Parts: sequence; structure tokens; C-alpha cells
Amino acid sequence: MQYFGNYELGFEREFLTQSYLYVPKEDEQISVKEFKALIKTQKDKKKNIAGTIIMYNPFVYPIGYDSKKFLVAQDYDFDQGFVELQIQKEMTLIKQSLVQTDAYNGKLIEIKFLFNLNTNNIDRSEVLMSFNEDAELLNTNQLTIFHKEHNYMHVASETINGKFVFFAWGHKINKKEFLYINEYAKSYYDKCVQAQKNIVFVFRKSTKAPYAIENLQFLHPVQIGRFSTNISRAVKGVFKQYPPLPSAFEDIAKGK
Repeated sequence: MQYFGNYELGFEREFLTQSYLYVPKEDEQISVKEFKALIKTQKDKKKNIAGTIIMYNPFVYPIGYDSKKFLVAQDYDFDQGFVELQIQKEMTLIKQSLVQTDAYNGKLIEIKFLFNLNTNNIDRSEVLMSFNEDAELLNTNQLTIFHKEHNYMHVASETINGKFVFFAWGHKINKKEFLYINEYAKSYYDKCVQAQKNIVFVFRKSTKAPYAIENLQFLHPVQIGRFSTNISRAVKGVFKQYPPLPSAFEDIAKGK
């Protein structure tokens, strides 16, 4: 399986603005040029993209680059367009999940993020507060803290490709603490509902799917803690059949 993406530089920060996972036919490998032909037009995208996965933000580097250094410090050419990316962490689990059926062979899965800032320390409160402030301004002409074009989806004009959308952005969308992030995320969720996409996600068995939808709590594939294995198993449960289905993970500790 191969992962392709395009980086942009803006306001001295690095953003992964587009990315796609390619599910091969058997042991096939495709070039960047062959990949680009699969998304050349909207007609090509409609034909070749099976679905969309949306997470919170990326932290992934091109093959051959050091993830401990900024790309700009490694003389990365931000004008080169799409490159092949490393497959790590959540992409490894997603890859294992998608190959359970033959439905995705030769197809692309579009990977989107609420925030395209390519960083591994997104949980810092000052970053989340900045995102929240920006989210309030997205539909205005006011200048945002992070690059408006590179970091954010423009929901009204956003194209949702494929038949399903797998929401996996985790627990960071706290309505009380980050109201505008919540509104921004909900606007994309609502658009997917209106587009009649097959919406799937992983949710807590104890609180059930309606609670997850109401609170936009769609579990990220990679978690730390005692339920990490259960969540991984539930992600595979989403894709063990075609079309995919929402899947619960067991979050109630069994008694002795």
C-alpha cells in the first residue's frame, strides 16, 4: 500500500494539504505520475476514490526525510507537488483494515484533516486555542493565525469523494472548551450527511453511537492506554465488510 501527499508552506509553517492512500492490486507499486493520473479530473476522482477518512491533523513525512526535523530545514522543495509518504502509526492500522476485503483493490482512499498543520504536538493548549480563534474567522475576510488556505477545509466548497466517510478525529472536539472547533467539525459532518454518504466511525460501547454523533466523538485509530487493543480491533471491524459499518469498542472492564 502506498501513501501520497502534497505539502505547502505558509506563515513559516508546514501543512499536508492533500493526501491519498492507494490500495494496490496484489503486490502492485505505482509511481507518483501514475497516482496523479488517478486524480487528474473530478471524473477520475469519482471513478478511483472509494471513500474518505477524516482525522484531526497529520504528522507524516515523505519517504527519505527525517520526522525529527522540519522539512524546510531539510531543503524540501515545496513546489514539487505530490510525493510518496511514509506509512506509520494510524496508516498502518488502516492499511491492515482495508485489505480485509477485495473491495478497495486498485482504489484510492482520500485522507483529510480538520487541520492540516503537520505536527506531532497538537495537544498544546495554545495551539488548540489558536485553532479555535481561527475557526470563528473562517467564513470572514479577517486574517487567521494559521494560513487560511493551507490549514483549513472550506466546507461550503469542499468535495466529498467516495461512497463512505470514516470519521476518526478523536476526542479533541470539546464543545464547552472549543466552541468554534466544534462548529467547524459539525459543519463538515452535516455536509456528509446531506450528501448521503455512508458515515462510519468507532464509538464507545458504553455510550453508544447516538452519543458519539451528538458529541462528535469519533475514536482515532491509534490510542494509548488499556483500551488501545480494543479500539484497533474496532477499526478493523468497520472495514471487515463492504460497505463499511460503524463499530463499537468494548470500554467496560470485565469483573474478576
